Order: sequence, then C-alpha cells, then structure tokens
Amino acid sequence: MSVDDEDEYDGSEADGMEPDGDGADPFVPMLEDDGHRLGRPARRGVGVVCFVPAPTRLSIPELDWLMRVRDGAGRSVRVPEHRYSRSDRGAVESARGRLYSMVSKQVSQTKSLYKARQRDEEGMLPLGSASPLDMITRDFNERPLIPWHQTSTGRAGVLTTFVAGSGAQLIPGPPIGIDALSRELFQFDCWGTYDAHMTTSPDLFFSGLRGQGKSYCAKTIAVREIGFGRNIIVQSDRQGEWKAIARAIPGGQVVSPGKGNYLNPFAMPDMSHVTSDEDRRALRQEVLAGRKSAMMALAEAVREPDRPFPLDKDMLSLIDQLIASYDTGPMTLESAVARLAEWPGGLVWGAAGPRLSDWDWVDGVYKNIHGFEHYRDLAREKASEAARVFSPMVDDGTMSGMFDKESTITLDPIAPIIVFDTSGPVFQDPTLKRVYTAAVSSWIDRLLQARDGLRRIIVCEEAWDLLSNPQLVDSLQTRQRSAGHWGCATWLIVHGVADMTQVFTAGSGLRGKVEQLMNLMETKIIYRQGGENIPLLNRLIPDLSEDELEQIPRLAQGYGIWRIGHEHPRMILPIAGPMWADVFDTSSLRKAS
Repeated sequence: MSVDDEDEYDGSEADGMEPDGDGADPFVPMLEDDGHRLGRPARRGVGVVCFVPAPTRLSIPELDWLMRVRDGAGRSVRVPEHRYSRSDRGAVESARGRLYSMVSKQVSQTKSLYKARQRDEEGMLPLGSASPLDMITRDFNERPLIPWHQTSTGRAGVLTTFVAGSGAQLIPGPPIGIDALSRELFQFDCWGTYDAHMTTSPDLFFSGLRGQGKSYCAKTIAVREIGFGRNIIVQSDRQGEWKAIARAIPGGQVVSPGKGNYLNPFAMPDMSHVTSDEDRRALRQEVLAGRKSAMMALAEAVREPDRPFPLDKDMLSLIDQLIASYDTGPMTLESAVARLAEWPGGLVWGAAGPRLSDWDWVDGVYKNIHGFEHYRDLAREKASEAARVFSPMVDDGTMSGMFDKESTITLDPIAPIIVFDTSGPVFQDPTLKRVYTAAVSSWIDRLLQARDGLRRIIVCEEAWDLLSNPQLVDSLQTRQRSAGHWGCATWLIVHGVADMTQVFTAGSGLRGKVEQLMNLMETKIIYRQGGENIPLLNRLIPDLSEDELEQIPRLAQGYGIWRIGHEHPRMILPIAGPMWADVFDTSSLRKAS
C-alpha cells in the first residue's frame, strides 16, 4: 500500500508555515547542501509498506475451482485470479485509518518533545522511547547522553573522552587485541608510535592492581613485538613468569648470576663496527661516564636506610681517576677495589679487615687529582674508605660471587628475549636485590652503547625498586635521551601507584626526577585500581579526564585504558591466543604467594 501525496503530513497546516523555504516545519530536519549524497537540501521522508491480513469471501469462479479440485480435476483447472472486492477494500481502508491515527499521534508527540527540547537549554530531558514506530517517525536530534554541544569529529574525543572510532591515527605494528568500544582490531608497536611522531619516546608505563591483567598485557605486547623484529630484555623476573616465555621462544635465554656464574657489569660489548675516530671518542666518553654511574649505583644499593650516600666528593674524585685508568679496556669490580686498597700479593680488602698496603696505584695518581697534590695520606684514607664501601661485593663478601669477576655467562646480544631470573630465595634479601638491579642495569647500558642497530625493549617488573635508586633513575633518563641512538625502549611495570609513596617521600630531588621521567613516558596503560591510588595517579598523569578517573576503579579484568601521546584514550582488551594464554597464566603464582 502507498500513501498519496495529498495525504502526506508536512506540518504546514498545524503551524501555519509553508512546507518549503525558510518557513519549513522546524522539527522536520533538512539535509544541507554540504556534500551529502542527495546533493541538495531535501526533506526527510518516511515510506510505509503494509501487509493487511483480512478475511475475505470466495467469488463464484474461486468456488467453482475449489469444487473441481475436490473432484480430483485440480491439475487440469487453472487457478482463477483473485478479484479485489469491496470487503478487501474495506479492510485496507480500516488499516489505513489506524495507521494515520498512529502517525498523527506520534507526530503530535514528536512536536511536543521538540518544543520542550527547544526550551531545555541544559539538555536534562530523558531520551525518547525506543519503540519501532518512534524510531521511524521521531526527530533524529534526540538528546544524547551528554549535554548538547556542536563539534567536529576530530574534537569529539576531547569533549567526550571515550568515543568509539574517534579518529585516532593507525599505528603500524602487530595486532595486540581489540578496541572495547569500536570492536576494531588494535595494532601497536612502541617504536611505531615513536617513528610516527605520536610520542617523543618509545617507553611504556603499566599500572594496575594485581590480577587485573597488566602483566598479561605486557607479555602479549612483548611476544608480538618479538615477531615484529624487536628484542626483549627482562631486567628482573622476580616471580619466574617471563622465563617460561623465554623457554617457549626459539633462541630465548634465561640467565641467573651466582653459584659460580658471573656477569661483569663493566664488560664491553663488541665494538668492531666502530671505525671512525669521532665515534671512538664519543664511545670512550659514554663508557667512562657509564662505568662511573655503575660504581655509584652499586654504592647506593648498599647504602643503609636513613644514611647519606656512602661516597663523598673526595672518594668520587678518586673513583674518577680509577675509571679513567681502565680507559675502554677490561675492568672488573674486583680489580677496581684492589687498586683502591692494594695488598701485597694482589689480595683485596678481605672480610677479616684491613691489612698493610703498599698503595702503589694511589701513590701514583694522587698528584694528578686537584686538591690532593700535597695530601698523600688523605688520598690513601679516602681510597681505603671507598674500598670499604664495595668490600661486601668482592673477595669473600656476603654479596660476592655474581658481579665481581669477568663474565662466565655467555649472552647472545641478538637473542629474541633475554630474561634475568631472580626468582630464587637468595634474592629475597633486599640489599642483594638492589645490588643485583644496579649491576644488571649497568650491564644493559653497556650493551646499548654498542649501537648495533637493533631495537631493544627493556622490561622492568616491580619498577619502584628501580626508581628508589637515584643513580638508576639518572641511568633511565640517559636511556630516554638516547632512545633513538641506542635503540632502547623502557617498559616500567608497577602495581598500584601507591607504591610510589616511598619515592615521593624520599626527597624533592628524587621526586622531581621520577616525575620528569614519567612525563616523558607518553604511552601509559592503566588497569583497575582504586583507593589512595587514584589521587596519586592523577598527580602522576595530571591530564586525566573526569571520565577516566571515574572509569578506572570500575574497569573489568583484562581491560585497560591506553593513553598514547596526545591521542584520545582508548579502552583495549589484549588477546594472546590459547597457547600463549596458558604460558602467561600467573594465577597459580598469586595463589602460592
């Protein structure tokens, strides 16, 4: 059935307006000439097709055909055409009358709602009904879930934070999961955002409560990044989670210094590709500065709580000369301590205490140190005090046997993943844990200085232990500044950001460094957390919107809010697949702990 033109409602009689021109009915929207497929201003119309089931009586030809069919002659008798009778016409007219009544009622209701909305400046009226007829006839300008505003699609993600398909730039990289809002495939590569100038660094920051999926997310990204040509180094695997991944990947390595296995944090990587004099000079400068930073990080690691940094300015002056005396040649912690407090026969400062020394190295260099030219005894005293700081890590000290000698562990620098396993009971000692973190971090820095063209990702679990050491924070800032030259990205993984309380109360200097470090990490992945974590998180990420702050405590397990540079935040569900999901599962470890 169709509706004649003269029966079509145009609102002109009701409102006293002409159907066309400037006086068109205000509540029937017009399609503007802005590139729309219709090409010109046009009125939105509604077409209706109805099927009316109505009882009818048989005509004489139909009755005759029915009688012949009963007698068995149906195959040879043609079915007569049905004639449109007065009863049929009556049924159709009745249905049309009911339709007109329904449409007229709906139009009247729509006009009332439109006029009410025109007076409703705050946009507080409820949404219209969701009945099928209302969907056909209602005004398409129904009030959205937020107050009315006019904007472009590019700005919609700013005014309304979580907008599906908000026009975010496509990131070149492997598939990670799905966008929870648009249900689209989500691709990501930390180096892809850096190359596309979406972020100023390839670093990532993960935060969330235990069991909410942040480690699962980090592992999913890491595995996909390996397939995309990146190399992963896990700086400390406290729970033994990552070593299962390394063993599942061909070429992966699991390393655990100790028990006769040594890893020298001062060892130099292969530098055969460095040929020019300018590159050699730059490399030498980086090596000397890095080795001094490693010595200071180890000293900070053994510092007693609430005590000052154990190396004073005089000791640091001697350590400068000590590092320079090795140049870029082989250096071990054991030989360095031996030069500071040299014993006859080559013995170093032992557990039994100091012995007489001939001070050969100190006596040979103190005249070259400004301020020590006429103070040989002071130089000897300061060298002895510096040696005492490092004595627990060499000879028969309580933390010796891991980093004090030349490396016996052979590491493949091009291995797809290297995991430093610290899940053993020996690493439960907090001081040894800090020493281990400082030593491994120094070894990684030496590897990165090789500039071998690989792009590596350094994964730091329980990162606040690392950030509590000011010397290691300086090292992380150096990695950030040299990300493009060294080819390194740092991923920091923490549980609730309340863990950062110990960092923010450690002094304004360290707090400022950590805040600066976090600000440069422009890709942040946030999982569910609540309580005191939210104010601290807002302090760490000042531009969190109200929508995000409200949503974070209510995030479902597995879902995380991704903030990539200055793009709109996205809600992502990582998907690893059945095989990797079994490898990533850490529920048994959480139950055991």
